[in-house]
Amino acid sequence: MERRKEILLRALQSGDDGVKQASAEAIENLEMRERLPELERIITGGGGRIEKLRALYSLSRLRGERVMSLTAKALSDDDEDVRATAIRVLGEIGDRRILPELVEMLKDRSDVIKRVTLDALANFREPKLVAPLLYALKSDDPGVVERAIKLIAQLGDSRAEQAILYFSVKGTGPARELAIRALGVMED
Repeated sequence: MERRKEILLRALQSGDDGVKQASAEAIENLEMRERLPELERIITGGGGRIEKLRALYSLSRLRGERVMSLTAKALSDDDEDVRATAIRVLGEIGDRRILPELVEMLKDRSDVIKRVTLDALANFREPKLVAPLLYALKSDDPGVVERAIKLIAQLGDSRAEQAILYFSVKGTGPARELAIRALGVMED
């Protein structure tokens, strides 16, 4: 870590504005990484709602197993906004290893959380998402159903064909329109 800082501090003295900017951002990220123990304390209960949200957004700039694990701890927070932010951050990280935890969030009691989860899952092109997406189609919330149909279309997986056929005939409004569009992009 010290070697990285040394190189970045030298780069900060560059005459190239782009290099200076990149160096400043990288230094901020290194400092954030050094604060991981403090951020963990905040996220796992030592902070209020706003502090938790700030900590999670700070983590969105970082990558790695430790960051992903720390962010995943916020998925069980009582506050819906904290859970939603953690889901967004994990979606931005885009590491397939977190898919089981994200898929589990489709069972959350909150339709908002289900919607945010589906938005985050759109960052993954993973065929094994078809089964959880079919589960999401059973939701009473139109926003959840619409997002699930859109994601099924993005995957183009024909295993969801029966459900898409159903919504293209019996769906209403945007869900029907999305299902009809999905029929045109699904594989044979």
